[in-house]
Amino acid sequence: MEIEDISMNFNVTSSQIHKIFTLVLPKVHFFQCSTSLNSRNLYIGPVIGYPVHNVNGCAPPPPATSATACPYVHPNPYPYYQQPPPQNQRPTFFRLFIIAMAILLFIFGITLLIFWLVLRPHLPDFSIQSLSLSNFNASNQRVTATWNAQFQVSNPNKKLSITYADVVSSVFHKDYFLTETRIVPFSQGTGDVRTLDASFSLADSFVEGKVVDAMNGERTRGEVKFNVGMVADLAFRYSGWRGRRRVLRVWCGDVTLAVSSGRMTGGPKSCLVG
Repeated sequence: MEIEDISMNFNVTSSQIHKIFTLVLPKVHFFQCSTSLNSRNLYIGPVIGYPVHNVNGCAPPPPATSATACPYVHPNPYPYYQQPPPQNQRPTFFRLFIIAMAILLFIFGITLLIFWLVLRPHLPDFSIQSLSLSNFNASNQRVTATWNAQFQVSNPNKKLSITYADVVSSVFHKDYFLTETRIVPFSQGTGDVRTLDASFSLADSFVEGKVVDAMNGERTRGEVKFNVGMVADLAFRYSGWRGRRRVLRVWCGDVTLAVSSGRMTGGPKSCLVG
């Protein structure tokens, strides 16, 4: 009855109704199924072989790179691996310089040691041969006197000569300085022995009262003691080589003079050398 009523109202034949059921209803069912799938956020991709239409106006994605295609080579295959910074060469240079200087100093020291062992330098020998006193007067902290001394200097070295410069000789009473004089510079060959003369004088010079009293006290006992010293710059020589200069100190202590004669008693006296 319903089909007949429809056919009567729309003037549709039975054959047309059959086409409606066979063609339209399946499409309606497919549309309902696709709507339900889209509501569940499911995406049905395009069928393989059909081109993808650009719906949003954006460019299609680039094609996948083939396994056989040459990949893009990065200039640094390990972008996260940083090359170590270049080392500073200055510490290495200074280290090598210090090592070289140490080696040179060691060689120089060994050379000097061998040179010293071969040559064996010895200090010269000094002795005072004579000392005389004349015109001696000591009173009221004033002293007048004249001393004449004679030294003997010998060079004990068999391979080294010695040169003396800035030679100064002095007279002391005990440790109190009285006067001094300069001696002409000289040289000594190997095994050489030389005699030096020195003259000292005081002419009404001021001297501390305790020193004057000590000298007058010794005079009353018949003899007076003086100390004679010498200072010089000394250098050893061997052929064309000359060693560095050093200060030579000579001390001739407790040289006794007889008041009656004014001459040294006891004969020549050895001096300390250093």
